[in-house]
Amino acid sequence: MASDNVKELRHNVLSKADSVIMGIAGTAPAYSLSASTAALVAAVGLGGPGSIVYAAIFMFGIAFAFKYLNEWRSDAGASYAWVGRAINPSLGFMSGWALIVASTLFMVAGSLPVGSATLDLLAPDLTNNVIAVTVVGAMWFIAMDVLIILGIRITNNFQKVMTTIEVACLVLITVGAFVKFNSAPVQSFSLSWFAPGDINTFMSGALVAVFYYWGWDVTANLTEETENRNSAPGYGGVFGMIAIFILFVFMQVAIQIGMTPDQIGNSNTNLLPVIGDMIFPRPWGDIAILAVIISTVATLETSLLQASRTLFAMGRDRVISTRFSELHPRFQTPWMASIVIGIVALFSFVVSSFSPSINTLMTGAINALGLQIAFYYGLTGFTSVWYYRKLFAVDKKALLMRGIWPGLSALFLWIVAIYDIPQLGWTTDLIALGALLIGLIPMVVYKKKYKSEFYKGNKENYDGQFDSSNRIGL
Repeated sequence: MASDNVKELRHNVLSKADSVIMGIAGTAPAYSLSASTAALVAAVGLGGPGSIVYAAIFMFGIAFAFKYLNEWRSDAGASYAWVGRAINPSLGFMSGWALIVASTLFMVAGSLPVGSATLDLLAPDLTNNVIAVTVVGAMWFIAMDVLIILGIRITNNFQKVMTTIEVACLVLITVGAFVKFNSAPVQSFSLSWFAPGDINTFMSGALVAVFYYWGWDVTANLTEETENRNSAPGYGGVFGMIAIFILFVFMQVAIQIGMTPDQIGNSNTNLLPVIGDMIFPRPWGDIAILAVIISTVATLETSLLQASRTLFAMGRDRVISTRFSELHPRFQTPWMASIVIGIVALFSFVVSSFSPSINTLMTGAINALGLQIAFYYGLTGFTSVWYYRKLFAVDKKALLMRGIWPGLSALFLWIVAIYDIPQLGWTTDLIALGALLIGLIPMVVYKKKYKSEFYKGNKENYDGQFDSSNRIGL
């Protein structure tokens, strides 16, 4: 139960509409399309639209799990807190750790496209220079890290403007692509693009497509700062998913009508700028570059929000250093968590600058991220089933929405991850699994040091009502 001295973030800053915007911004549709389409087409060829649809079916199951678990416990730690209090505290810690690792890896995967896009505008000759792209991306990252320390209100206002411009640009590009490419298609549209393909193709495509959708769950990590905190964040995640699903499917179809798989692969992380130049005459094609920059900057910000709020919640529960629970006296943000994440991410930038090519680096990072995402999303889906299990006998809708759909979605994500581990290569596996296993060290160290109540409390499950006093902290 929450105590009087529990540290809390600033309340009631975000509305339900703001939560939807955060859900869209977290997934960053322009960034995902520009950065991930080459990896998706490399995995499934022209089956990209199908991979996006199948991944969405299961991702909606996880979105519903987040929605209903947030009704039980509104906690900035989200998956970490739910898994830990309903199933097992150690699994809860590892769920939170997976999100933190994924967010940190994303600092590299997310900063490269914004670096490439910025250089495409200012210095096109340096667009494929790994060091130049890394330096410019790191500068954008530092700017976003500073912004989130300045407070959720400033961050939210920034996101409103950025996401509105991004979505407007994407709609314009999608319409322009269909008009331009339909007159002389490279490939005519075919329903076969939605076929699942063989098992290897399906699994490889699913892992990449999971990365497309990752990020909408930032709404759950911002729940303590949202109005109607037990309902609005869940709706924000679900409606954010609906919006990005529509954008992803239509844009992927348009891309494949106008570009060959080789053209898509050669575009690396600059796919949307290439399409912009194909659709609109210069300088109007730069609208695509603008969309990528805005989208990537916005999702860097939401990833930092997720990681910092998760670290804050874990520090508050004393399962990791309590320094992470320190709030800035003026801005009421977890500034120490933000600074530490920034330092680790900048170190990752230095390492990434030694990669032989941006495309190789992006493909490895996206696949490693996919494994981390599948792990903690899967744990959350299983937690929904376990927490609400007593409700299923009397409520058939709950059985579907809180049980079967999230449970099958979680199982699917774990099967995809396990199946793909042998296919990804030892480097990607080492990054993904090694970074996850490293989490066992701080878990054991701080469990012994603090002897947190998080590890001692009774497991919770739905018994017909929620205890509103037991939704934050211990």
